[in-house]
Amino acid sequence: MKSTAKNLLIAFLITFFPLILLFAPLIINYNKTASNTKILGKDYSHLSRQEIINKLNQDFVLPDNLKISYQDKNFTISIASVSASINTDKVAATILYRRLDEGVVNYVKYFFNPKEFSLSINYDSPSLTKIIEDIASQVDKPFIPTELILKDKKISTNSGSVGLSVDQSKLQEQILNNLSFANFSEDISITVNSIGSIPDENQVNQTISRAQKLIGKSIILITPSDRVTINDQTLISWIDFNNGFQQDKISSYSQNTAQSFKHDPIDAVFKFENNKVLEFQTAKNGIAVDPDQLTQDIISAFTNLENSDKTNFEFTLSYQSIEPKIKNSDANDLGIKELIGSGTSTFKHSSPTRNINITKGSSIVNRLLVGPGDTFSFVKSLGEVTLEAGYAKAYIIRQGKTELDVGGGICQVSTTLFRAMLNAGLNITERKNHAYRVSYYEEDSKPGYDATVFIPSPDLKFINDTGHYVLIQSVLDMENRRLTYEIYGTSDGRKSEISNYRQWDSTPAPPDIWIDDPTLPAGKTVQDEHAIPGLKTAFDWTVKDKDGHIIHQKTFQSNFVPWAAVYRRGPQN
Repeated sequence: MKSTAKNLLIAFLITFFPLILLFAPLIINYNKTASNTKILGKDYSHLSRQEIINKLNQDFVLPDNLKISYQDKNFTISIASVSASINTDKVAATILYRRLDEGVVNYVKYFFNPKEFSLSINYDSPSLTKIIEDIASQVDKPFIPTELILKDKKISTNSGSVGLSVDQSKLQEQILNNLSFANFSEDISITVNSIGSIPDENQVNQTISRAQKLIGKSIILITPSDRVTINDQTLISWIDFNNGFQQDKISSYSQNTAQSFKHDPIDAVFKFENNKVLEFQTAKNGIAVDPDQLTQDIISAFTNLENSDKTNFEFTLSYQSIEPKIKNSDANDLGIKELIGSGTSTFKHSSPTRNINITKGSSIVNRLLVGPGDTFSFVKSLGEVTLEAGYAKAYIIRQGKTELDVGGGICQVSTTLFRAMLNAGLNITERKNHAYRVSYYEEDSKPGYDATVFIPSPDLKFINDTGHYVLIQSVLDMENRRLTYEIYGTSDGRKSEISNYRQWDSTPAPPDIWIDDPTLPAGKTVQDEHAIPGLKTAFDWTVKDKDGHIIHQKTFQSNFVPWAAVYRRGPQN
């Protein structure tokens, strides 16, 4: 019996003792790093999380700066400027990682096999990107291509130069690698890519010979309403130095020219008066030119001209004729039957130049038809605002400042139309309040019922969701300084309601603003604006259909910064 027990003990020890020896280190080092664990050549075996962190803080200390160079240019990046630090928690978590659920064999293998790790670095990515961009701006050089020059019927060349561009992604990778692998003392060499190429002497001579054949020649582009000549100077500038064409230049020209040739169709425009729609503007087809086709046509004409004795080559452009949406014959089918909304504003103390712009703007944004489902854009409808278009210079608000510019007063027009849009219950998709409270818009309204516009943005927009055309019409009463917008269409029974108007966060007005105005007589002072405190406002806007269901529901909030009194004064004696 004793002999049997002894034999069983011996058998047990023979069978399990090796396993005990194998797993003893695993058990002893539970929740510690594996054997043969190293970080950049330093031993981190059998350490707990806190021991790892303590050792990292001793072994690796980031330098104050990193040095970067390119040829004779040297740069320094401050570690503090990018908030760089060693992520000790992440490094500790990484080298402690062992998973028993991957199998005992893998678990044991992972524990005893050598493992080498690098550092994990925390840094502020936007700051590093900005620093790299600043470095690149000091190294980068633009590619200046060699160009042919035509002067006095003689061809010469303007020698170019190869461009340089810092590989910013590569530089960021190098910086992070230097930190991750503790190569703190090594300078980082910037990788730079070349841009473009310079033709050799033979290519230049061959290209000059080609260019000489084009002196005095031209290509003429024709459409039903336009005629454009491409002269020899432009044609010669399109030749490249590889016996071909600089297609990017031709494509760019085609894009711009196609845009110039483009004429939008003109819809028939009507004025609603005495329950009838009267014709105001005759419909006209539009023209659209395909720029890609134009590029091909120009290259074909170029080739023919280059290889012939002709002095010019004319061709009529391929174009698409676009019919207007609204034709003259559609007058009785528009569904414009009744007034569905209106809005007014007054401007009793407006300056003469501002009144000019209100008159001009309200005459342009007038008698406009908006089709069912279409989006109305105030900026697009207004078009160009220039002195040549009949506008005058008046004071405007731009980026929080009062400036003299063309078109001051246009926002009186957009504000009035915004009020009409609210009243009509149309689907308003874009509106922005002014930066400051403007006295004109509070003559007959509480603060917050205004809408500022500026080309190209902000804009004032709505989607016509009435199911019928709507007609926008302005009514200007200069005697009483009153502007009204009327919106006509077919009522679907919707009702618009404004409620819960509130004001808060009033702040004092800043000191007065004085603007030198050379157009005023010497010593004369004119007050354009009164001091108005800052304010926040909001109102709820709800539109319901004829059955009382909500169609649109929005809160229009305005945030006005304090507005100073604005004085204009003539030259001081």
